[in-house]
Amino acid sequence: MKLIIQAGIVILMIASLIMPANSALEASGEKAPIATGDNLIAGAAVNDSAGSSDLTLIIQLKIDGKIVVDEGHKCTAIQPEENIPSDKDPTGWTQPKFDDKDWEKGEYGVGYGDGDDNLVIGNGTLAMVYSRAIFEVKSIRSNSKVELGADFDDGCVIWINGVEVAREAGTDIPDEPEWDSWTDKGSGHSHEASKTDPPTYEWVELDVKVIG
Repeated sequence: MKLIIQAGIVILMIASLIMPANSALEASGEKAPIATGDNLIAGAAVNDSAGSSDLTLIIQLKIDGKIVVDEGHKCTAIQPEENIPSDKDPTGWTQPKFDDKDWEKGEYGVGYGDGDDNLVIGNGTLAMVYSRAIFEVKSIRSNSKVELGADFDDGCVIWINGVEVAREAGTDIPDEPEWDSWTDKGSGHSHEASKTDPPTYEWVELDVKVIG
């Protein structure tokens, strides 16, 4: 009996190494619009509720196996106190032509409170931190393999060239996120970042719409 139990433990340990953990990150179903040349990736790191002790978003983006965005990638960020640019267009800040010259400048990851943020920004009194980063693509095809990874606390929504491509599943964030959209408005949502070095990303694969 002891040998059977030990064998079972070994099998479970091997399975845990082979089988990926369930990802909380979920693709939107929209094709990622990507051009040859410069593109924009934008992310909202979202607190679960007021008083949250930490917040993190680190993004990795791979196209045909090449990393084009990763921890340490240059970005801009802001902790919004209103919809940007307006209540009529609360996600206009995710568009490539939006002017972010007054935002804080730094590198991914963004957030506060847990020691894994290169650009420290935000606090538990407000729901979100917005970030934007330019990435260059040498060549893109409609059948290119695009892999998006995120390491985040508590939630996140990610856009490419103004189109939402992924978000954490199971939150109370509305379809069109606003500056004061918390992840937990009764759902009991909670999610922690990996706090590993390098980051441990959760992954989705995206279909491509070639633009430009």
